Amino acid sequence: MEFSNQLILGGTVTKPPKLTTSPAGIKHLRFVFDHQSEQQEAGLARRSFVRILVVLSGSEATQWTNELTVGTQLQVTGFLNRIEDKNGVGKLVLHAQQLVKI
Repeated sequence: MEFSNQLILGGTVTKPPKLTTSPAGIKHLRFVFDHQSEQQEAGLARRSFVRILVVLSGSEATQWTNELTVGTQLQVTGFLNRIEDKNGVGKLVLHAQQLVKI
């Protein structure tokens, strides 16, 4: 059985993007992304705040390098994946498959 893993999130770039290249030669553009909204839950308004690392890989990473700055508003479509930092602490990362400026 295969499960779905897709997320569409609108928000703002909050830390400068960094372009890196993996040992396999794949470009990766990483940036921190903030989302704020008001959602309905159990009939009540709830403030939602999400800060997440976004990674865009491949040829599009280079194309977006000069397009993204702190304050750029985007809609990011992609999938979630878990990574561990050097201390073994797990984090969710949004792997972008599409970026759209809003």
